[in-house]
Amino acid sequence: MSLGSRLRELRRANKLTQKEVARNLEIDNTTVSKWEADIYEPNADTLDKLATLYETSVDQILGRKSSALHSKLQAVQKMKNDSALNEQSADSETKGGRAFFGGADKYTEEELAIADAAAKAAIEAYRKGKARAQKNDQK
Repeated sequence: MSLGSRLRELRRANKLTQKEVARNLEIDNTTVSKWEADIYEPNADTLDKLATLYETSVDQILGRKSSALHSKLQAVQKMKNDSALNEQSADSETKGGRAFFGGADKYTEEELAIADAAAKAAIEAYRKGKARAQKNDQK
């Protein structure tokens, strides 16, 4: 999908007209039309403004896939905000659920979330590498 197509879809998903987008960005509405027709492309500053307007990321506008670690960090953040999981985690901590050098209380919640995401990403990479090696051995 082209940049212009993504911009058109995002604008429509946000129920905005080209004129409304242009007004928000303080530009001419023909510029928005030309972006969506893939005649022109917005510059970096304008891409940032579009991402803010459409409540998305510049990477998504550009059609980039988010990294696995970024996705995992987002999942960890969602889990941190889940009250049921937080209650379960609090219960497990009082029963000695986390085992870190020096104790879990030595780390911030953000550091614990990063460690968890990194561990999961490492395990996933290990499994993929092992599967790839097995596949190559079978050839």
